[in-house]
Amino acid sequence: MKTTLTILLTALAVAVSAQEAEVDIDSTYFHPAASMYVQGNSAGASNLVYTGLSIFPDNGKLLRLKELLDQEQEQENQEQNQDQQNEDQQNEDQQNQDQQNQDQNQDQNQDQQNQDQQNQDDQQNEDQNQQDQQNQQSQDQAQQPPPTAEQMSQDEAERLLDAMKQDEENKRLQLHPVMGAPVRVDKDW
Repeated sequence: MKTTLTILLTALAVAVSAQEAEVDIDSTYFHPAASMYVQGNSAGASNLVYTGLSIFPDNGKLLRLKELLDQEQEQENQEQNQDQQNEDQQNEDQQNQDQQNQDQNQDQNQDQQNQDQQNQDDQQNEDQNQQDQQNQQSQDQAQQPPPTAEQMSQDEAERLLDAMKQDEENKRLQLHPVMGAPVRVDKDW
């Protein structure tokens, strides 16, 4: 009977210490960790849960809290990945837009250069054509005998007079180069 009583007391002592250990787990690890989790301190809660699980690996409350912390951490990682992907996409879109703008500016600059070159070529061609026409007219005039008044039309006569008048003005300008407008001097007496 003594042995039975000793075994019973030992079992009772083990049961009481298990209950005390359970209370100790709750007050030492679970409740503070749960409180930290609710307040948003996931890192501190996670540390406390892992410490408690290292001592009491089969505690259901700590295991459940660990699962919640792991789920939250996974959600945060997914959100961070999504944010990073969104940021990367925005950066890529911005780079594409910048490249398109740069390409468009280059195209515009090239078009402007081509247009300027075309205008310059056109101007040179026009100048050359005018010069060729003037040379051709002077050659034609030199080769043709002076027309008589009966053979010349009124338009031809006017053109001939205008050409002679222009030629005369050119010669005058060559003979008397313009030095500037006369300066008026006030009398100083």
